[in-house]
Amino acid sequence: MNVPYYSLKKYFDHKNTPCLSFNVYDLKELESYNEELLHRNDYFQVIFLDSGTLEQHIELNTYELNPTTISIVFPHQITSLKNLENAKGIVIQFDEVLFCSDLLKNELIAYSSDLINKLNHIELDEKKHQEIHKHARQIKSLFDDLSPIKKEQIRFFIKIMLLEIIEAAHQNINGYSGPEELDHYAKFKTLIEANFLENRTVSFYAGKLQLTTKKLNEVCKNKTGITALQIIHERILVEIKRLLLFSGKSHKEIAFTLGFDSPSALNKFVYSKLQETPSELKEELSRIYKY
Repeated sequence: MNVPYYSLKKYFDHKNTPCLSFNVYDLKELESYNEELLHRNDYFQVIFLDSGTLEQHIELNTYELNPTTISIVFPHQITSLKNLENAKGIVIQFDEVLFCSDLLKNELIAYSSDLINKLNHIELDEKKHQEIHKHARQIKSLFDDLSPIKKEQIRFFIKIMLLEIIEAAHQNINGYSGPEELDHYAKFKTLIEANFLENRTVSFYAGKLQLTTKKLNEVCKNKTGITALQIIHERILVEIKRLLLFSGKSHKEIAFTLGFDSPSALNKFVYSKLQETPSELKEELSRIYKY
């Protein structure tokens, strides 16, 4: 099946505006983006409803979203939304370079391996929903009158919002326990966070999971549409972007920090993935994340 793939970069290119690491808008705007068709995104998407209901499909599951639920769709998950005309709410989208690497590395790993499924659809009591929804409204208000300082505030509020959603999902004793394949995928992602600096072969992770490399690739393809090796490389690429932006390290230092044999090996890796050099990538990222 040919599933459309949406990206934040394409969205901002379409609007002819500078690309940001996040996007915030009213739910009504989704009506013009073929959200009713099955598709994948390269970003995280959080949906808050103020009124109405939505029918949401994520992978093989179907959910009803209402004003007491929150949904987080992860990158690469196959998803769709229906009944958009009957619902009002806020959509927050963001990439993982700034927001999720530390979360996945520290907070998310501490929780159960079916957390992804729990975060896809979370039922909240009224008090907790209002607390989390307050952050969404603050983020929307800041985004509507954007400035360099407000960009930084939005990043802060998104992190706080995510942590509260994660905690709410963890406390939900009725949370869904994922199928075996999701369990393998979640454990694979956890293993990558702990080992990607030293181990980058599919065989290493397959061995840890007591799977064949063929089975691990099958699990990854079913969950994300890409191979296990591509997922490992995506994680390395996220770390390269973070170090280029925030570490102040030279390309040589970054290369050795990430286990490349030489700066030229780093250059070759980045170019093979993005068709640009680390210097070009840093310049592009600076336009997106800096002011």
